[in-house]
Amino acid sequence: MYYYVPYPHPYQKLGGLLKFFVVMAPIVLFFNIITQFSATSFWFAWSTYQTGEFWLRLVKQLCLIYSTVIQVTYAVMIIRRDPRFVRTWQLIYIGSALSMAMTIALHLVYGYPGNTSFAYGLAKDILSLAMVPAGLGLYTLYYAKSVRVRTYMGSDKYLRLAFFTRKARGPAPAVPDEVAY
Repeated sequence: MYYYVPYPHPYQKLGGLLKFFVVMAPIVLFFNIITQFSATSFWFAWSTYQTGEFWLRLVKQLCLIYSTVIQVTYAVMIIRRDPRFVRTWQLIYIGSALSMAMTIALHLVYGYPGNTSFAYGLAKDILSLAMVPAGLGLYTLYYAKSVRVRTYMGSDKYLRLAFFTRKARGPAPAVPDEVAY
């Protein structure tokens, strides 16, 4: 007969913002796949682009694919309690920054789509680019300070493996770490 044994502490099971990321990963994957097959996507309109525009849009498209694959990998890493998950999350932001830089270059060289004014489009692009380091900073701070993440992971090794938190001291866990035998 099987008896259900709950975790000693609720933070030792997946929950909070980490659970949100795991649930959102397949949803983001689905919508990015749908976007790839729309009539205005890169893959259907590439022959209409000028040479330079083609290469900028190709890099932007590859960044989107990269970001999607890394985001799904990130969700699997959380489920498996892989301590490299924060570094993987930071790689998503690096890919997003590169994609935004390609978008700005594309708009500056080839203009903004439709009847968008230059000033409005540039302000929108700069604000979008500024959101990348802001998001990276906020999530890095969350991972460095979250007791739930620290308890769920079982150690603070995830902080030492990340790019921007190698020297950060993690919070004390809600329950002592289990010793690996």
